[in-house]
Amino acid sequence: MPIDRLSQIEKKLKLLRDQQDALENKAIMTTGIENIQTEQWLQEEIKPKIREYEKEYWQVLAQQTTIGEISEQEAEIIVAEIVNEVGQIEVQQEYPDEMVQMLQQIRDKLNQPAPTAATKIITTFSAWPPFVGLSLEKEFNAEDFFQRHFPTFRKWAKVLAKKS
Repeated sequence: MPIDRLSQIEKKLKLLRDQQDALENKAIMTTGIENIQTEQWLQEEIKPKIREYEKEYWQVLAQQTTIGEISEQEAEIIVAEIVNEVGQIEVQQEYPDEMVQMLQQIRDKLNQPAPTAATKIITTFSAWPPFVGLSLEKEFNAEDFFQRHFPTFRKWAKVLAKKS
């Protein structure tokens, strides 16, 4: 696997999201058969590709991440952010039950005893790809979700991706 795979995936995701945005705008502006074709293209071509690349992104990130790549202080902040946000998400009841359950599983992994917070983050990576896949199936942007609820974690993941 090339060392810059995460960068390649991010570029492809940006292109796909730009296409998704353009097609969603087109769907709003058109009617009839053109609207139906646009919606079908989104559902059958663009969104499945986004799901594939999002899952691969998190899998590659998890494979390439080592404990030394995150400071303990940063890891503690990320763990606290995730635990706190999952609690907020539970209260808000804004997302489907299945998503909340997956987030609770991630939170529960983070609450388990481990030598360090960095170790908790690294071992939790395996839970993110299925969550990302589920989030995309539920018709919302995983990137926006992470930025909204887990900005510190997302920022760290992006920095790590750029190092790869």
